[in-house]
Amino acid sequence: MTIFSAMPDFGGRGEKYPCNMGYQYPITASMEQLIADVEAYAASVDRKPQAVLRDAIGAGWKEWESWKAGKSSPTMARVDRLRDYMAGHPPQEDAA
Repeated sequence: MTIFSAMPDFGGRGEKYPCNMGYQYPITASMEQLIADVEAYAASVDRKPQAVLRDAIGAGWKEWESWKAGKSSPTMARVDRLRDYMAGHPPQEDAA
């Protein structure tokens, strides 16, 4: 018996894994992209990444460093909230 024998049939196609468990993309690449996106956004609004996370998802002050060090990572729900925040609060263009 394999460890996955009791897994449900996802999508009715005989699949044992939901699509997000297939690991088609390296998790580290996704996290690296998120970090790069947050850093770029923070720079564009002249704020620290920690402040952006705090406003967007109520993150603690050390959470950003923990993400960057690979000690923790956000849930997909938190990533969605963070990306929604960045999209909803675009950088202001200078009126010259």
